[in-house]
Amino acid sequence: MSYSIWLEIDTGAPEPAVIWESNYTSNCSGMWWEALGRSLRDFQGAPCSESAGPLAEGAQRMQAEPERYRAMNPENGWGDYEGALEFLRDLAEACKTHSRAVIGMWS
Repeated sequence: MSYSIWLEIDTGAPEPAVIWESNYTSNCSGMWWEALGRSLRDFQGAPCSESAGPLAEGAQRMQAEPERYRAMNPENGWGDYEGALEFLRDLAEACKTHSRAVIGMWS
């Protein structure tokens, strides 16, 4: 399983426009839970204007303690600290850049 996450924005069209998207294995969800203090799923439907800060703070926590999070690397080899950190950083930056967007998610 994986997290497919996108940012969407209402343009007035019948469907929102997807302006950013990414995907990463859910095998690293424990790392994000530890760094964010909650599930990444909790951000589903959240406005980027409210999510960019907490996501960036979570990425900073992961970056500050690499060995702590590397110890959480999945045993099956699907995903790792470096990829999970990059995914979280990218999501935080996308939310910062597109503050009017909303986070969409499928996991």
